[in-house]
Amino acid sequence: MSFLAPKMSAPPMPPIPPVPPAAPISAPDTKVEDKLRATIKRRKGSSSTLMTSAAGLTVEPETSAMSLLGSAKEY
Repeated sequence: MSFLAPKMSAPPMPPIPPVPPAAPISAPDTKVEDKLRATIKRRKGSSSTLMTSAAGLTVEPETSAMSLLGSAKEY
């Protein structure tokens, strides 16, 4: 019968730990920069060859079907 007993108070909050000092910022190595530049250049090179956008083709593709005699018949 908990409604007859007095409510217990909450325990005190623990103290807030101190904030650690910020780490010093160092410049990246030139080797790392060179590798990063090379990977960006490779990505850029392969994406520049894509001929369509996210919407896909905007014109009707040229298609043809072979007939029984071997000549191409265009649609």
